[in-house]
Amino acid sequence: ASLAEFSQKDKRYHIKGVMGPDEFHEKYPDSDKPGLKDNAYTNLMVVWLLLRAKDILGILPVKESKRIMRKAGIKEADLKLWDDISRRMNVIINNEGIIAQFDGYFSLLELDWDRYRERYENIERLDRILKAEGKSPDSYKISKQADLLMLFYLLSCSEIKELFDRLGYKFEKDTLQKNYKYYIRRTSHGSTLSKVVHCYIADLLKQPKESWRWFQEVLESDIFDTQGGTVPEGIHLGVMGGSIDVVLRGFAGVDAFHDKIVINPSLPKRWHRIKFRINYKDTWISFAVTENQVAVYVQGRKYERFPVPFEINSKLHHISCAKLYRFEIKNRF
Repeated sequence: ASLAEFSQKDKRYHIKGVMGPDEFHEKYPDSDKPGLKDNAYTNLMVVWLLLRAKDILGILPVKESKRIMRKAGIKEADLKLWDDISRRMNVIINNEGIIAQFDGYFSLLELDWDRYRERYENIERLDRILKAEGKSPDSYKISKQADLLMLFYLLSCSEIKELFDRLGYKFEKDTLQKNYKYYIRRTSHGSTLSKVVHCYIADLLKQPKESWRWFQEVLESDIFDTQGGTVPEGIHLGVMGGSIDVVLRGFAGVDAFHDKIVINPSLPKRWHRIKFRINYKDTWISFAVTENQVAVYVQGRKYERFPVPFEINSKLHHISCAKLYRFEIKNRF
């Protein structure tokens, strides 16, 4: 909250002096000061964070909540500030519905990607290539890895829509599609983690061929050390964890929220069945997913109802522990 500065000019809060997940942009062109203003990922995650902090204080018993506020030096005025920031944080969106990676992004130069690919073949580390040419990545609409799109990997579209609604911005049905198409053309994927994010989002957008291509690149990055030096003496734990996450949340379509567990699978054509289990609030839940069926088994006392419902085919199902359930599913694609 202390990073956010209120502007009387537009009645919005702004955050400056930061670098987003992209990592190619460290400052503005021809500027001596480091950092950027209003990185969309940063600003929206700050809003999300402040809302979760308020949620926690609301969940705790009043006595405990007051004790923590006293110990942390949090005043009622701080809570009001958090609420105000969460309603008036600045996000820049153009007329086409593209969310600016940061303030000033749209005024940067476009890069001739075809020319650079023809000349250098591998252009994943465009920052090094440009610097070797005496240029700066700060001047161009390029990204090393997912930046704005990281939001859609970490949060569901419904959660992001809630943030937009709260801030007074429009979130359309095609917002993700438009921004994916825009930024994927301007990303070099200098980090293998970028491929994890784009794989998951391609799956969200019901693009099975594209998501499968990304998934293969995610796996190959570790198996064959495709970037040369990423894993010569071990493993890239982030990419391995990301590949598992894509399988569970993407292909198997299992996502756990505080009030429900959603199952919306889209298995690759090459896969016939996948079995796994997750621990949800100290309870083990086993899943077996095929092309047209999901089997669910919740450990616990027999006939005891599980506290949250399962959402399958957009319908809520309340199930009991120690009983095997089978649900027919509609193909997502």
